[in-house]
Amino acid sequence: MHEASFEDAIDFIRQKDARYSRDAYFFVREALDHTQETITEAARGRVRHVTGQELLKGIRELALSKFGPMALMVFEEWGIHASEDFGEIVFNMVECGGSPTLTAEDVRDTQGLVANLKEQADPVSELLWKRLSAETQQKILNGSGSEAVEHTLVEALNEIIETGCLYDSQRFGGVVLSDLTKSLLGRELEGPHLARLNRLLLEDAYPQAIMKSHGVLAKTERDSRADFQEGYDFYEAFRKPFLPPSKQAKAPEGAPAPASGV
Repeated sequence: MHEASFEDAIDFIRQKDARYSRDAYFFVREALDHTQETITEAARGRVRHVTGQELLKGIRELALSKFGPMALMVFEEWGIHASEDFGEIVFNMVECGGSPTLTAEDVRDTQGLVANLKEQADPVSELLWKRLSAETQQKILNGSGSEAVEHTLVEALNEIIETGCLYDSQRFGGVVLSDLTKSLLGRELEGPHLARLNRLLLEDAYPQAIMKSHGVLAKTERDSRADFQEGYDFYEAFRKPFLPPSKQAKAPEGAPAPASGV
């Protein structure tokens, strides 16, 4: 079974969205850890959700300590030009890059999925049924909705997920594919990246039976891209602290203008 690593997950995310460098994702993860430690200490050990504004503050602190006056230049090399870019990076990690394989908890309608497979009710179900071993087919036919069947089914689907590409334009012709899935079709994926695409295809084919995979970061009900829209001005946050007081009233000639909306 493919082990999901953070590095693999980020490479997968960048297949979908190549705007930001790998280093940007590693930095944001480090900033999240730094921010979580800071607010946990302030809350006397109580762990809680990190807000967008708290993360931006943590990013500023960490960037200034690591890069000093070069922070803006480093961010620009990474493709980051405004607070919203950090929000995009966070939501890329929230929305994709998680485990490529299934757990029993990911299958929320085992009976419905089993019924589709046994009846070969659609082209995708027919494909999956034919890829199951004769032994697995027999266990499913004999087991009805037992826990043993659930375990057998998840194990068998994971084997399929990890073996070759499932996509075929005719078989998936009647399936509404997500934007993420469509963005990955036609790419030469292998290993955990291909497994993640196969899982996405199964999620799209059985939206009522298979739960959407989580991303690298856990999603909460309070997550919103708007948390990053009223962030700091990049000039104020990263350049101004290193200017002498006489230069802080306005940006020096040639300095980047503050990003709009941040």
